[in-house]
Amino acid sequence: MIVRFLIFAFLFVGCGYKPISHYTKEALGEKIFVELKVDARDSQNSVELKDELSRAVFSRLQSQITDKERADSIVKVKLDSVSFSALAENTTGFATFYRCNVVVEFEYFNKATQKTRTFLKKGYYNFSLNDSSVITDSARLDAINKALLQAIDGFVSQVGVDTQ
Repeated sequence: MIVRFLIFAFLFVGCGYKPISHYTKEALGEKIFVELKVDARDSQNSVELKDELSRAVFSRLQSQITDKERADSIVKVKLDSVSFSALAENTTGFATFYRCNVVVEFEYFNKATQKTRTFLKKGYYNFSLNDSSVITDSARLDAINKALLQAIDGFVSQVGVDTQ
């Protein structure tokens, strides 16, 4: 059993596999500046988008958030749209299960290569309201934040794939 594991580990390491975040970090560099284009209709969630993207840069890419002058790359992010749609109803006809959809525009500029790339990424999150049919502010914010995380993951993957 141990021999099989060692053979598998050797083959896996020997094949040159690198996670997508490795290629994304190569494309964006060590120091990244995140610029937010605030959506006046949904300013609170726009700010949350910048915070989540900054956390992703730090945790997934192990890169630093820095000022614009010292950055290797500049990532501009804008929350294009947020929508909710009912997926299921209770016996009285009130919606109790929803999907939150977000569309986020990511634009990054790499100073070394002088290349600019723009991506529109979508994210969604399904959630239940249990006995209620009213989306509270906290449920709305939570759903949007989780959908934003999915869009950010899509951006990180897209940048990594785009560099190969």
